[in-house]
Amino acid sequence: MHIFNDFENAKKFINQKFPSLLRRNQSKTWGIIPAAGFGRRFADKTPKQYHKIHGLTVLERSISALLSVPIEANLACVIVVLAVTDEFCRDLDYVLSGNIGKSTIPVFGIRCGGDTRKLSVRAGLDFLKDSALDSNWVLVHDGARPFVSKAALARLWKVGICENDGAILALPVSDTLKTKNEERSNVKNLCGYVKETVRREKYWLAQTPQMFKYGDLCLATNKENGNFTDESSAIESLGKEPALVMGEKKNIKITVKEDLFAGSYGTSDDKKKMSDRDMLLIGQGFDVHRFGGIDNFVMIGGVKVPNLVGLEAHSDGDVLLHAICDGIIGAAGLGDIGDWFSDKDPSNRGLNSRVFLKKIISTINKKSLFVYQIDATVICEVPKISPYKNQIEKLIRNDTNCSLVNIKASTTERLGFTGRKEGIAALSVVSLCRVYE
Repeated sequence: MHIFNDFENAKKFINQKFPSLLRRNQSKTWGIIPAAGFGRRFADKTPKQYHKIHGLTVLERSISALLSVPIEANLACVIVVLAVTDEFCRDLDYVLSGNIGKSTIPVFGIRCGGDTRKLSVRAGLDFLKDSALDSNWVLVHDGARPFVSKAALARLWKVGICENDGAILALPVSDTLKTKNEERSNVKNLCGYVKETVRREKYWLAQTPQMFKYGDLCLATNKENGNFTDESSAIESLGKEPALVMGEKKNIKITVKEDLFAGSYGTSDDKKKMSDRDMLLIGQGFDVHRFGGIDNFVMIGGVKVPNLVGLEAHSDGDVLLHAICDGIIGAAGLGDIGDWFSDKDPSNRGLNSRVFLKKIISTINKKSLFVYQIDATVICEVPKISPYKNQIEKLIRNDTNCSLVNIKASTTERLGFTGRKEGIAALSVVSLCRVYE
């Protein structure tokens, strides 16, 4: 990836290194990635596109994703529109190494971005004005959408080339939609009042890439009226109707820090490529409780398991979740579960241990960590855990946002306090991975 401060130097370099790249050709497709924003909602000194996920920045992953368009698209190059004052781009791995994965498609970063998305896209189009034909396709992709798949890109291309007005990736709205009246109170957390419920069937959530013809995009973004939030809305202002192509849930746009955690697992390839540094955070946990409570059940992994007698505990006595919590805290170097939830604190009495787990997960997420893997063993003669194992694993996956959860059950062959059916114990090993840097 090469970075330039102006069009003149960029074109001079391209004409020297890639002499045929900027020549007009009917079959070419061009890529533009607006990445000049500073992400005020992200609330960090470092712009969101320069935070890392498993060693690569959001922007680098977004570039790589766009480069995965079908080969028949004949993508000539990708223009990344950077802020005029951008100093972070110089430290990109792709800049330092000169490589962008296995792709041979050139990528050029130009510090020519504007204060709005419309101005940045317009700058990218202006750079191509002597090279692109009006009939050439342009793919515009967000610099903060790192997870779009090859399959989604293939769907977009297959539909888009058949549609004169272009096409966008989008998802149908699945939640119930409400309109609201304005807030009429100073009550904390009150956002307003429901005015009506809107039929969701006709509403779709726009994603990127979006593909349109170069001439149409130039005409739409040249209009003085309107600060368009995406290229489709600009094209719609011309009276055109872009096609909707089924997107995917993982194609999220990084807007706030929590979005990094939502997309932190990436692809299966990411897991194969994780460096040793990413996997150094390992913790182990242990917990035990004796039988003697008045209940006719025990809590194991958030699931109520029938038993002749309950457990003695200050909270709900969930040895499995306590062991897992201790493992997570240990991996993060944050003490132990007793430091977090003291048995001397009356507010913890009888408390569901899933509350403990969720609070710990929220805390480590704020420290840029997520749970990568959990392996735990419940040790007891009674009750039988296996009928509930799938339900337990599902709850823990949901509460930790961890897909690699493995729960086992074992006995001590009637030896020791668990063998005498005096109580239950649990062991855990947990690994954490840093989401971004």
